[in-house]
Amino acid sequence: MRPLMVSRLLLATLFLVASIVSGGRHYPFYLGIGLFFLVTALSLVRGRRRALARLLLVGQIAVDLVVITALATFERYGGGLLVFLYLVPIISASLLFGRRIGLLVAGLSGAGYAAVVVASTVALAPDERPASAAQCAYWAGMTLVVFVAVGILVRQLVEHIRQRGRELSRLRSLHDVILVNMNSGLVTTDPDNRVIYANPAAEAMLGRPGASLVGQHIGRFFAYEGEGEPLPFDPPAAHVARGQLEAAELVGLTEAGDQVPIGYNLSLIPSEGGEGHAGKIMLFTDLTEVKRLERRLRQADRLRAVGELAASIAHEIRNPLASIASSIEMLSESASLDEGEQKLLGIILKESGRLNHIIEEFLAYARERAPEVAPHSIGTILEEVVMLFRNTAAARGTVIEVCAPDEAPRVLADEGQLKQVFFNLLRNATDAMPGGGRIQIDIEPGAPGADELCVRVRDTGCGMPREMLEHVFDPFYSTKGQGVGIGLATAEKIVRAHAGTISVESAPGGGTTFAITLPCAVPAAAGLDVPVGGR
Repeated sequence: MRPLMVSRLLLATLFLVASIVSGGRHYPFYLGIGLFFLVTALSLVRGRRRALARLLLVGQIAVDLVVITALATFERYGGGLLVFLYLVPIISASLLFGRRIGLLVAGLSGAGYAAVVVASTVALAPDERPASAAQCAYWAGMTLVVFVAVGILVRQLVEHIRQRGRELSRLRSLHDVILVNMNSGLVTTDPDNRVIYANPAAEAMLGRPGASLVGQHIGRFFAYEGEGEPLPFDPPAAHVARGQLEAAELVGLTEAGDQVPIGYNLSLIPSEGGEGHAGKIMLFTDLTEVKRLERRLRQADRLRAVGELAASIAHEIRNPLASIASSIEMLSESASLDEGEQKLLGIILKESGRLNHIIEEFLAYARERAPEVAPHSIGTILEEVVMLFRNTAAARGTVIEVCAPDEAPRVLADEGQLKQVFFNLLRNATDAMPGGGRIQIDIEPGAPGADELCVRVRDTGCGMPREMLEHVFDPFYSTKGQGVGIGLATAEKIVRAHAGTISVESAPGGGTTFAITLPCAVPAAAGLDVPVGGR
């Protein structure tokens, strides 16, 4: 509407300037142009009331017809070129009010022009008339046909444009809905590998807002994983076209500095001319869960291997060990041994006991025993474990505090297996604090809406680097001089068997936190987050 009104004002201004430059003194013409200006200006500044706006538009078209017809009467031979001004109200009516009103205005315009032609011809002397009455009627009729045809064509063109506009709008809406709601990340780039668009899933995976992605090179956010620093991702178009990519996996570089494993698919955007390309489309997914499942499968494979090994050698080792231990105990009771020999026998007895303990750990880890779950108080289990652990030599110099709610819901667990989990975590924490330290155990509610409980075990130890965190639950992975790497792997297996989760957060010099979630026996009670004094 506004562009149409502005164009009308410009057209009226052009006619007014042309009339003044020509030196004419057509005061009725000026009056008509002034009225034209007034009605158009009122339409531009009309209020938001729909009825008033429609009334002004109808009045404007009526004034247009009257003004154009009046102006045509002051020109010789039916207005000359002024006949083309009739197209303005015809087009306006067809655009604004539909085909019927457009045809009505076209008919009125034709009738008005015919009246002007007839009147101007009759007013002239016979020798001054440019054509006969039949020719004038022919001109008037043809003009009417042209006006009606213009009205019909304009309305059809408008309907066609509006239909295409609605289709484009639906396609754009569908396009936006698909891109916004798809779970995979999508990034489009220009030929120089600079980001043009990133959907919300891509922003979430990379931990960056879209504004910080657009315009940047794709290598700032994606890289090849290597031994040293990640190599920025900068795929040549020729390699993409032939499918010759260096790898099917990358790491996404988040704003926080983390590396997210991703799998991706890259394709070219064809150019409009058919030659070259206009950019690239990158579709990618987060492989964090896939990598976690792969690690669990590897752990399961190792577990089966350990089970087979333990079953085959357990009796072969434990029986000789028992005989050795019994023989040493009998020899140590001999009075003929001096102090040095007694000391050597004590060392042998101690090491044989440690070897037997290692075999017990192997058997406990390899033995597939389903937990016998029952409702248990997590606070009571922790209290018994902490009391037992405080009496061990490893707990010397370590302060252990437990912060529990007044009425924590019970958890579905095997009491013996759960005690083993927390005992292993406490022993692992004290190993990370050889000079003593502090262990804080907190019982907290789980995720909102989930009937689960979370237990966090925090220590003030030396912490672990990122590369160690990836293998902390792998069996036989240990950085301790005398460890076999079974404790945390056993804890992870037990928690998983209880339909729970265990995770770890750590940084060098910043201590370590293990978080364990377990299903509740009953829905979580209100007031779970109210702590009581530690012990």
